[in-house]
Amino acid sequence: MQINTFKVDKAITSKNEDLFDRKKIAIALARTIKYYKDEDSISMGIIGDWGSGKTSFINMVLEDFKDDENFIIINFNPWNISTRKQLKIKIKNLKKICSHAKNKFFSKVPQKLEDLALLFKMSSYVIADPVTSVAMSKTSNAISDFNKLLSAEKKGLDEIKNKINTALSNIDTKIIIVIDDLDRLADTDIREIFQLVRSIADFKNTMYILAYDNEIVTKALDKIQKDKGERYIEKIVQVPIVLPKLNKANLTAIFMQKIEQFSFTYEKIDKNEFIENLNTNNFAGAFENIRDINRYLNVLKFEMSAIKQELYLYDFAVITLFKVFEPKFYEFIYNHFEIFAGTALASYEIDREEQKSIYTKMIDKQIESLNKLNKKVIKKLLISIFPKIYDLHNRDFSDLKDRRKYKHKHRIASLEYFQDYFVLNFAENVIRKETIDKIIKANSHQEYDDIFNEYDLKELEKFKQLPFKMSVYAKDFKSSEFIYYLWGIFDEIYGEVQFFYFEKCKSFFEFFSKFAGKENINTKELLNAKYPLDARMLFIYSYNFSMKQKEYFCEKELKVLLEKLLQEDNEKVKEKIKAHIYTLRINNFHYLKNTFKIFAQNSKIFFLILEIFIEKDENNQKYINQNLLNHIKPYELKTMIEETFKNPSDEQKEIVDFYKDKLSHYKSLIQK
Repeated sequence: MQINTFKVDKAITSKNEDLFDRKKIAIALARTIKYYKDEDSISMGIIGDWGSGKTSFINMVLEDFKDDENFIIINFNPWNISTRKQLKIKIKNLKKICSHAKNKFFSKVPQKLEDLALLFKMSSYVIADPVTSVAMSKTSNAISDFNKLLSAEKKGLDEIKNKINTALSNIDTKIIIVIDDLDRLADTDIREIFQLVRSIADFKNTMYILAYDNEIVTKALDKIQKDKGERYIEKIVQVPIVLPKLNKANLTAIFMQKIEQFSFTYEKIDKNEFIENLNTNNFAGAFENIRDINRYLNVLKFEMSAIKQELYLYDFAVITLFKVFEPKFYEFIYNHFEIFAGTALASYEIDREEQKSIYTKMIDKQIESLNKLNKKVIKKLLISIFPKIYDLHNRDFSDLKDRRKYKHKHRIASLEYFQDYFVLNFAENVIRKETIDKIIKANSHQEYDDIFNEYDLKELEKFKQLPFKMSVYAKDFKSSEFIYYLWGIFDEIYGEVQFFYFEKCKSFFEFFSKFAGKENINTKELLNAKYPLDARMLFIYSYNFSMKQKEYFCEKELKVLLEKLLQEDNEKVKEKIKAHIYTLRINNFHYLKNTFKIFAQNSKIFFLILEIFIEKDENNQKYINQNLLNHIKPYELKTMIEETFKNPSDEQKEIVDFYKDKLSHYKSLIQK
């Protein structure tokens, strides 16, 4: 993509470029300066919020002085501060600047005007463009004397000041010293600049134009003036000029005008649709000043050339806005793609509605913590690119038409393209198509392992992404060898940390449900003890889900594996079964019910399930965890309990009777 090379962060230099209707004020101020004939020094303050266009305003004022030989303009750059012990003024290219003059009186100008260090105890700085116009015939002798004076050594402070004043009084030229960007300095530097101006403010025929944010400068001076920074400024700045604040309409107009200057060359980018989205969602309302707009457009202009053509430009513009001004929020979105792309699943500890509430609160908390951008505008922009953030309990877009539309336009809310919007910043975490291609071409355990190790695919976040990425880039992939490989690495994923066990089950279940039904698996391998038991059980669950057959696949094998599971530690078995059940909740109820029937045929497993879902409230009263009843209908559960425990043992009787009693309260459901 090619984009116009205009400098979006450059201050304007001419009144013809004025976008804020400040031209009249600039003309009036320029006229006032020209008509000021008094020898006494005067200081003017150009006051405006940070990033409000103060530099542009000053440039408009000084535009009328370019060819006026009665004024010398000196642009003081306070950013070039390097020490705090002495002042060195370097005059650059004076001979070159004045080579057109008939009288080359600058031939003896010293390179360093050391004696000014006696006047100010502050940092060194550089004067850029020190002379823009000089009344040669009137001032050459005075300036020559001035240079000789400044080259003198070991002169007293008062003597130097008096002689400088005498030299300045003898010229008919006004010297205008411009000090810009004060509000961008550190507090100590702001104080030193004002001390400098105060110490030399009584020089004859000099004018000072100081540009600053009054609030920022006042706070900096309060620290040394005992909270009287405002009064300190008033002593130095005789003529304060407060720039009118930029309203949202001004900022919107500026932003849209600059956007219009972008050149859109990609066929898939609809410029009119892009502009319409910006206007409809009040995109420019996120900005507080012109400097923020310029900063943002610089980044967008640069990164537009790097993004893929197929990405939806409006979505990229919004996510880039977050990246530039709220990087923590930007990273939060990337790390929680399952929320924003509408695939969030409830935890196995709480139901979906509660999980939805948790996720919504997470997003609201992030928005409330924004430091720079307008919170209401950002929430609207967020919804505009992630329309399903309030449908967090849904696994995907509930409306098929919307889902297809977002996928067709390659929008960020489509899982297929979500990560592509972050490739410039989180490339190390993005699984690329090239990696998937290598998996497809591999055909042995060793080859798969080499690929997984090379690209860190066993790492938590990478492994969670892999099923989806493969479903996008390898929809028809069939490989029993790859399935066996996945079984084999089950224990390696996430290590042995129990906290991740459900996440591991969920990831493997998703993997198997996407690919298990696409290749015939040798059922004998399901009983092969060289593979982790958990992986083989999850495979059976997921295969039945993906195939969606009426008959339960590998029912006998699952019963054998459940018996094997019972040989492990009782508490560990409970945790595993609980995780399996919560993993199954993403399954269709019909297939989940069939799995429960198999669980119910093993009284030991079924009894453990009943134990798991009994909890106590704050009054120590037992109740059935609602999550169990979210998985299976109460009347069906009651029927299973009655059939499985016709003659319960003494150990089982208390819990069985408890369930029968509690489930009887669902009488209306049972009758149905």
